[in-house]
Amino acid sequence: MKKRPSGQEKNISYPVRRMLGASIMFTYRHTTKVVFGKGALNRLGEEAAKLGSKALVVTGKHFAKKHGYLDRISEALKASGVEPVLYPEVEPNPSFGTVDRGAEIARKEGVDLYVAFGGGSAMDAAKAIDVVATLGGRAADWVYPKVVSEKVKPIIAIPTTHGTGSEVTKYAVLTDTERGMKTVVVGDGILPDVALLDPEPLRHLPGEQAAATGLDALSHAIESYFSSKATPLSDLFAVEAARIIFGNLPCAVKGSLECREEMLYASMLAGYAINIAGTNVGHGLGYEITVRKGVPHGFANLLILPHAAPYYALAAPDKMEELLDKLCLSGLPGGLKESLEALKRNVGAPMRLRDVGFTEEELESLIERAVLYRRNLANAPLDLSEEDIRNIYLSAF
Repeated sequence: MKKRPSGQEKNISYPVRRMLGASIMFTYRHTTKVVFGKGALNRLGEEAAKLGSKALVVTGKHFAKKHGYLDRISEALKASGVEPVLYPEVEPNPSFGTVDRGAEIARKEGVDLYVAFGGGSAMDAAKAIDVVATLGGRAADWVYPKVVSEKVKPIIAIPTTHGTGSEVTKYAVLTDTERGMKTVVVGDGILPDVALLDPEPLRHLPGEQAAATGLDALSHAIESYFSSKATPLSDLFAVEAARIIFGNLPCAVKGSLECREEMLYASMLAGYAINIAGTNVGHGLGYEITVRKGVPHGFANLLILPHAAPYYALAAPDKMEELLDKLCLSGLPGGLKESLEALKRNVGAPMRLRDVGFTEEELESLIERAVLYRRNLANAPLDLSEEDIRNIYLSAF
């Protein structure tokens, strides 16, 4: 009998989900054109002119204007014959209201193209705005379990962080402020048409944000690798992303633009991985941490992920050994769990739930809310009981 990750012996048989069998079959299709490298942003006008004549520029409230990118984007669009309509109103963890207001502007202006410039919040908001403006209704009408299979209007995504991979994913994560929950609009219909990955805007990224977004990309890589939906192709993306992140996140946090360029590439790879395999325990248990305490998404995921690692090892010991070997972590004390903790310490991430303001009395309500994120938890390589979730939170506390 295997020992439970909590260290307690119990007569319990974990229902392990199939990850890879003797016969492998999968379907893969990705429609996003990726332009990667220094100067990629200079291609905006050229790419936009192929896709539309009037663009809603969706971005955050501060970064794009502060560093001159809002003017630069507007000028590039105008020079190519595309009229820009500005919507610099996206907040971190964008709400349904932000999406619905953006969609109203898009319909009124008759835009036929969306340009998303920013971190995951701006790109996710743009995708959702496109859905609502094109297909009707409100943001709340389009969240999972609804799937957007219809192709919406073209989207050009330009990331300014190295974490979400939203520029190549079929996900748009939104906050339902009324229920206090993270939700998602999902479907191949919202895959961006063009992704311009230019490392130049990353020079402005504060170190703490570099750490948080980089850890988000790492959580995508690790969770997709241990997903019940993992395939050999998603594993390729996931392992390479994780390898790059372990090697480059510390210097990226310190400000190295070369390391940040590597991280931008890794974030994209991890985005490809979750497109195929999805996320699971880190996201499912981490969302509520962000909702309650405003903890950056990547930090929230990595408060959980080290404590999910023993469950991954229980479900897929061979895959765990293979991952550790490919990441050159084999033989290190503590395996993946301690390697993740060491990386967190190195980049200044919060280490425990109590570090971000949780009390032990709040854990039970965390557990009650976490089980609502079944979309994520269903992708785990084993079925987590309520007791397992409690043990993960207690370990993280």
